[in-house]
Amino acid sequence: MSAEIAIIAGSSVAGAISAAFIEKLSRLWGGDKKKPRPTNAVRAELLSLLFEKNLAAEAITRVYEASQEGRIDRLERDRLLLKYKQQLDSLNQKIAIVQPVADFADITELRNNLVSLLENKISALDQKLMQMKPGISPPDVIDARVQKIIAETSKVQTTPVDQKPFKAEEKSIDQLQKEIVQALQRLEQVEIDKD
Repeated sequence: MSAEIAIIAGSSVAGAISAAFIEKLSRLWGGDKKKPRPTNAVRAELLSLLFEKNLAAEAITRVYEASQEGRIDRLERDRLLLKYKQQLDSLNQKIAIVQPVADFADITELRNNLVSLLENKISALDQKLMQMKPGISPPDVIDARVQKIIAETSKVQTTPVDQKPFKAEEKSIDQLQKEIVQALQRLEQVEIDKD
């Protein structure tokens, strides 16, 4: 009987200590805010439930030890085991409900951190590109160079040797030239829009 009282008292004290500890942790996780964030509340609840589960499992172990040492009889052992196993089952059910919510909160926070990191990196790259911009030739100079290349390629005389195989290549070169001019025009438009 005294072993049962000691186990119950020990479990109660440990539960009170864990509740106070978890409350303090949730305040620390919440930062300077008055109210802890819901995700922190879920994590704190999960930690509390896991701690209580460990206490219940330890109580079951202590009941078996007390029974083997002869400090409690078989009837008392069975009553205590039933009580702590029911408590353990109840805690497992609560954990099964809270665990996915805590996992979701963790994954959401991880996603948000990743998005923030990517945004920061992209912003840093944009700043570097803007700093490097003066070293790049202005679009007018690039456009003039493209026009010069196009003019030079149009002056080139093709040899009359077997014109058929070169027809497809000429079409692809003309297509590439058009694509280059279009890309440069888009680049010029982007530069105008940024300014």
